[in-house]
Parts: sequence; structure tokens; C-alpha cells
Amino acid sequence: MTGIEPLAYFAVRLLTCTSWISSGLEALLRFEHTSMVMARKGIPRSGLVLPFVLIMEFAGSALVLADLYVWAVSLVWIAFLILATYYYHRRWFTPEREFDQFQYVQFWKNVSMIGGLVALILLDPSRPEWLLRG
Repeated sequence: MTGIEPLAYFAVRLLTCTSWISSGLEALLRFEHTSMVMARKGIPRSGLVLPFVLIMEFAGSALVLADLYVWAVSLVWIAFLILATYYYHRRWFTPEREFDQFQYVQFWKNVSMIGGLVALILLDPSRPEWLLRG
């Protein structure tokens, strides 16, 4: 990368991490509540799963900010987003059959985040050759 590209790549990594860090802080500060919500959404053993989610959010952000294994963290985050979207945002209608705009927007926000993570994989100069060849 030359010129402004390294700065832009850092900005993209920084902006991406803000979402993961803020989500992790919210979950950490409201651990019991978050665990209960996860359980209500059908996530088994949510009290045991949540610490791993927090590690993924905080350690993943630290690695991405340090420009280490960005491609690997992005793959983990993509897998997480697919699961989270399935458990949290797949129902676009309330039990009363009214359209749930919030879940609809959250679904497409996650799809958008997946697109941004694919872009991060493509931009990562340390990406293995076998991953998303041009």
C-alpha cells in the first residue's frame, strides 16, 4: 500500500472495531442481562458462551487494531454475525403479524457488516494466498 492507503486501511479497521468494542462493553457491563437475553433467544448455556463472545469482541478488536491476523478475525466475526443474525434478527414480524422494522434494519446492518469484513479480508496484505484469490 502506498500514499493514503495505509491510513485509510487503519481508519477502516478502527471504525470496524468501534462496533465490536461498544457491543462488548455493553455486554460486559450488563453481563447477567445479556446472558438472560441470549438464553431467551435460544442460545444454549449462554452464561458460558458469553465470555467467549467477549473475548472474540475485545481480543479480535485488539488484533485488528494492531493489524495482526485481520483476515482470521474477520472470518470469526463473519461466522459470529451469521449466527447472531439467525438467533436475533431473523423474525421480521411480531407475533401479532406486524412488520418489525427494527429487526429488519438489524438484519441488513449485519449483512452490511459482513460485506465490510470481506473487504477487510481483501485489503489485508497478510491474507493467505488461498483465501479469496482475486
